[in-house]
Amino acid sequence: MVNQVGRYATSREVDELELMKMVMELPEKDKMLMWSQGYIDLVVEKLPEYARDILENRKKKWENTMAFYQDQIQEILNDEEFKKQAMGERKEFALFVIEHYRELQSLLFAAYDGKITEEDIRKFVYRRRFGGRKKYLH
Repeated sequence: MVNQVGRYATSREVDELELMKMVMELPEKDKMLMWSQGYIDLVVEKLPEYARDILENRKKKWENTMAFYQDQIQEILNDEEFKKQAMGERKEFALFVIEHYRELQSLLFAAYDGKITEEDIRKFVYRRRFGGRKKYLH
């Protein structure tokens, strides 16, 4: 689902200044949503040269976060205990993942099934930042 800024950026006639105004008015959550859904580059291309850093700096930060989680997943997948558990029964493996890697379980299960994609990690990063399950102390 593309938001209003994305639809405007993909239209035939795009006013760079109007697009820049629309981007600046977007809340952080919507900017990150454009990145997690993979169409932020289309918007960046249509922005005036001097305004591209509005999204490029954030995109770089999100890409770094994504790389961190990719590295973390790869490290876990290479762990001997994890490999040993993965060779066993699926139910026991699932309980092991839930017990030891609760916050990464969705990505680990996707990796275990061989179906993990960059889009999965982008969505994971988005949900970690703006997910509905907040962990408040009160």
